[in-house]
Amino acid sequence: MKKKVELIQVPSSNNFMGLKIEENRVKVFLPSVFRIEENWKRDVILFLKSLAIAKKQEEKMNAGNRENKDIWPIESYLWIIRDYIENGYFYIHEKTYKQSNTGKIDWKRTLKNVPLYSGGNIIYDKLVTTKTTPTNDIIAQTFKWCLKVSQERIGWLFNYNFQEEIYRKFSITEMIKAVRDNLNSTFDDIKKIRYKHLLKILNNIDDDQKNSNLCTYGVNNYYYAYETMIDNLFGGIQDQKKIYNPNGYWTLINHQRTKASDLRPDTILIKDKKTYILDAKMYKFGYTHSVKDLPETQSIQKQITYGDYIHHNLKDKHVRNSFILPYNKELEVFKKDNNLIRYLNDNLVYIGFADVDWRSDLNMEDYDNIFFLLYRFQLFA
Repeated sequence: MKKKVELIQVPSSNNFMGLKIEENRVKVFLPSVFRIEENWKRDVILFLKSLAIAKKQEEKMNAGNRENKDIWPIESYLWIIRDYIENGYFYIHEKTYKQSNTGKIDWKRTLKNVPLYSGGNIIYDKLVTTKTTPTNDIIAQTFKWCLKVSQERIGWLFNYNFQEEIYRKFSITEMIKAVRDNLNSTFDDIKKIRYKHLLKILNNIDDDQKNSNLCTYGVNNYYYAYETMIDNLFGGIQDQKKIYNPNGYWTLINHQRTKASDLRPDTILIKDKKTYILDAKMYKFGYTHSVKDLPETQSIQKQITYGDYIHHNLKDKHVRNSFILPYNKELEVFKKDNNLIRYLNDNLVYIGFADVDWRSDLNMEDYDNIFFLLYRFQLFA
């Protein structure tokens, strides 16, 4: 698609990140630790997929105020575009029959005709032949419309021009019903996959949606996506994770004790009989190298509270604490820093630790020191 693409690196994870598309101009708002390379389109696709992670978490945090229509089915857009590039438009083919001496003979239908007998031979002079032709029915129109939506939203990531102008001829409700009916009646695995992707795209569009030159997709807090990346990367536990959440309570006079809220650690890693509390921090230090961009005291105290809870309430004697910040390892300021302890080809770096002055040396625990690690910002499917 011939759209002008501008990659904009955003300094704070609390600012908008995502896409803003207006006519032939695309603006992609990315984390500042995002390293723009020659094959940036591949990484932008992964970035768009990661937005869905953040949006789903935002929905949970907002008690379901957001609807699923806010989350783009990126995988389905990609599948439909690639399906079109490889196979062209999708049509359901209709088989027609006629009496003719040319074409593929349908012997089952031909043999039902009355034959001629000549010299002891049976001759069928009325051959029934078949012809398969593509039908421009509602399914074909639905494929074209979903392709149009996919192309408008992420088609600029492909070096390919879509020539045909496509207009919607059916309502979203009608298209969804037609696709579901065909999905339920086919035994073709590829068709099943295609129909499921079409449904994901259709379910993301309002029936009364107006055509607009402006399209926006993104999140106002990318932190949730980074938290999930770290959780997956380090293999944090998923089952019974809630038992590690400390809770606060209110007890008012003549009232029952009421839960105020709980604290939720990002990642809990159990390894070698030790519990590691990993906190994913989408802070600016990873590209500024400035101490003022490290986590503040309230974040340090929160980590210590997690350690206290796990140590005293869950009776775990071996608790460790760590902040994990994303960073761009190709920046000269990090390459030239000789104070870093480097691991895994600089993908993981230890820079120091944090503590507080109200914990005396006599009752200090291992988790009272929160170790700072930098991890190369890496998007993955």
